[in-house]
Amino acid sequence: MTFLKSAIKDTVLWLYWYPFRWLVRAIPPLARYRIARILARLTYWLGWKKKPYLEELERIRTLAGGGDVNAWLLEALCHRWMTELDVFLFDRFNPENTPELMGCQGLEHLDAGLQKGRGVMLLFAHFGANQMVMPAIGHRGYTMSQLSANPLVWVEKRPNQHFSPMARKALALRWELELALPVTHVDIFGSIKGAFSCLKRNQVLGIAMDGAGGKEIVEVDFLGRKANFSVGAVEIAHRTGCEVLPTFMVLDETGRYTLHILPPMSLTRDEKGQLERQKTIQDFVIILEKYVLKHPGHYVHFLALRRFMELMEGDEPFLFDEK
Repeated sequence: MTFLKSAIKDTVLWLYWYPFRWLVRAIPPLARYRIARILARLTYWLGWKKKPYLEELERIRTLAGGGDVNAWLLEALCHRWMTELDVFLFDRFNPENTPELMGCQGLEHLDAGLQKGRGVMLLFAHFGANQMVMPAIGHRGYTMSQLSANPLVWVEKRPNQHFSPMARKALALRWELELALPVTHVDIFGSIKGAFSCLKRNQVLGIAMDGAGGKEIVEVDFLGRKANFSVGAVEIAHRTGCEVLPTFMVLDETGRYTLHILPPMSLTRDEKGQLERQKTIQDFVIILEKYVLKHPGHYVHFLALRRFMELMEGDEPFLFDEK
């Protein structure tokens, strides 16, 4: 039975990464949104892994003072499929088609930050299609580095999880496409000297602040509970003096993305000039929470995934009730 289950999974992966991938690449880029909506409805009616999504959405509805949880769930599933289909096109985005597919608000903040000469950090979360920040910036002529991880690292990081040859091949194909993005990848599990070098050269650095990487974390208030956030991003900003711009990618009902680059946020320091890490991170999380409450479907997949990794893989909890 285990062999049969594994064979079925590998067959689905092969179909997804070969005939289905080439189908998506053959259609106009904006048409992938229609495919994502169809797949979302199919996933919804099949009831696949709905429970963790619904649990998180119910909590968000309470905080938001109401809302349609089922509509949010469909939005979440559509957004999840959309971000997966995006990967197939990472090597197809270019300076010519990027403005049509991805709008941008707040580029003036990025330009003003670069004029100061210490580099700019785009600080975001796993909110929406966060990987699309890279083509949206890189294909507009900015030189960008991104703290990221080779997907194959999870074979090493998850020793209790079985990765078949097809599963490894799928991870390798994903990494091949990610390498086509117009950025320099800095390995979050290795040396991050490249991040400091990027800012020293007065370039753009992208960091997702809510990831599982990072050796040190702090607790902040988030969505009515406590949350663990890494201190790495604010430490880099403190040491380099770079401009820090909160950044969010929002998907609209036409399948077009808009990158929101917000005004710079200040790092909080004490009387001696020492960084107050928790307060600084809390300031960013307050902004993130506003976006999550406005667009729950853009973030609930990440919350469900972190919960799954906590229960099944023994990861540190991301959201938890106050002790």
